[in-house]
Amino acid sequence: MAKTRQPIDPEKKARIIDVAMHEFAQHGYRDTKTDDIATQADVSKGLIFHYFKSKANLYLETVRRTFDKINQAADLSVWQDATDLKTMIVRALRYKIKMQLQYPDEFTLAMQAYGDTNALPEKLRPQMQEIWRSVLANSLPLLVTPVIDRLPLRSGVKRDDVQAMILAISNFIGEQSKVMIQANPQLKVADFDGIVEQAMALMDIVEHGFLADE
Repeated sequence: MAKTRQPIDPEKKARIIDVAMHEFAQHGYRDTKTDDIATQADVSKGLIFHYFKSKANLYLETVRRTFDKINQAADLSVWQDATDLKTMIVRALRYKIKMQLQYPDEFTLAMQAYGDTNALPEKLRPQMQEIWRSVLANSLPLLVTPVIDRLPLRSGVKRDDVQAMILAISNFIGEQSKVMIQANPQLKVADFDGIVEQAMALMDIVEHGFLADE
């Protein structure tokens, strides 16, 4: 007689992912133990493997849910309603820092997934990179295209190139803010004024160049 497959309990699955998000964020992929996740989620280790098949699959699903949670919580008008690039990135950075303080595990895991792929097993890296590419492909144009379309770009400048520069600056600044938050999770938004000022300076260079007028 065929063995009946145990149905998935949505509440238990959500609980596992919530705990996994915290554990992966705090300890990284390699040092996170499924035994600890099972204990804290109040489920059996066998149930985790029944639902997700492997620790790798649990990690990938947790990262996907993490990005979804951040995107659903974000107020896109912070980016879209800005009058220019400098205003947009300053507003976005202040808002992102505020969200990092509100969602520390989510942002820590998201940054790990983006910046620390070499810490993952080799078989996981292409899948993680594909998740990140998908996130960028879906979110970046939505955030910055309305602003760029309102700007008088000089002849020959491509919108995609401007988007790429904005992303590079955002990632650079994001790494700096992450280090500060890891060192002191009690920081307030005002404590990041130096980072915001640096972002403004970088965006000024993007918009106006760095060579003196002849």
